[in-house]
Amino acid sequence: MKITRNDVAKRAGVSNATVSYVLNGSGKIKEETAKRVWKAVKELDYHPDMIARSMSKNETMQLGIVSEDVANPFFGEIVKGFESAANNQNYFVNICTGIHKLDEYFDNFITRRIDGIFLTALPHKYSNEKLFKLVEHGVRVVVSGNVNVDYRRIASIENDHLEAMRDAMEYLFGLGHRHIAYLNGLGKEMSNDLRYVGYKKMVENLELPCGYDLLINGKYPYATGVTEGYEEAKKLMQLGNKFTAVICTNDMMAFGAMKALQENGLRIPQDVSVMGFDGIDLGQYWHPSLTTMATDKNAFGKKAFELLYASIKDETIGYYKNKLKLIERDSTGICR
Repeated sequence: MKITRNDVAKRAGVSNATVSYVLNGSGKIKEETAKRVWKAVKELDYHPDMIARSMSKNETMQLGIVSEDVANPFFGEIVKGFESAANNQNYFVNICTGIHKLDEYFDNFITRRIDGIFLTALPHKYSNEKLFKLVEHGVRVVVSGNVNVDYRRIASIENDHLEAMRDAMEYLFGLGHRHIAYLNGLGKEMSNDLRYVGYKKMVENLELPCGYDLLINGKYPYATGVTEGYEEAKKLMQLGNKFTAVICTNDMMAFGAMKALQENGLRIPQDVSVMGFDGIDLGQYWHPSLTTMATDKNAFGKKAFELLYASIKDETIGYYKNKLKLIERDSTGICR
């Protein structure tokens, strides 16, 4: 016997309309009522007819997410947060990896009439026209990062890396460090990256004697894994310039940098302090545990979905700037 929406309504003691509101995520329904409906759905093993629903609402109930680097747990946690929030609204999420294949993905999304997509990153100087093509075909878009897009037509979410780099530099400065290096895995061509901008600004504001001599740029357009952190730390040591602290573009690079420094006989944090960005879970289990500027990655993914959902439902084009939090651990210490 096929379970219907009417069966769910009877079990939950509500109207058919209320069941529809709860399943569609629309209308103002009391939390207690919604819980009763979802309990009935689970008990009856009810599966809504998504095809009929999509036809009636002119939606496919499918979303896409393109992740920059699945090897980095940072992006994995964001994807999980986004997918969880989307599933709660009965969307199916198509997960794609590799921003170098965006054109291929976009054609596929348009053909399949995907309702919306979330891009965790965009290639440097990516064409706005390609994003507009999606919007013109009814595909709503949210992009992540400090990117060159038309914010009147494209929703966006970004980490406040400018403020976070300021906080990181002031923290190390407060520990007595005056020779602070930055391993910029994104490359000097990515001059709009706010970590890069923030570092250069704070070198000037704090009047650090090292100037920009401790700025190590990675490969274009970006290379921000453990290997790159290891290689850039080796380049830093080969310069022969004095440094007492190192900030890395992300935690993965920091892990590689720490290994290179330790192989060269430097103790962390006794001889050199090391910091990362992102706050991935592995950092607390590393030795020494990593001080980092952390993002609540799950919440970031959920917020990205909220922006996309608003764009799909009422064409609201939103923007959100996420604050990072300093997590102090064992990889940083007082400058000796």
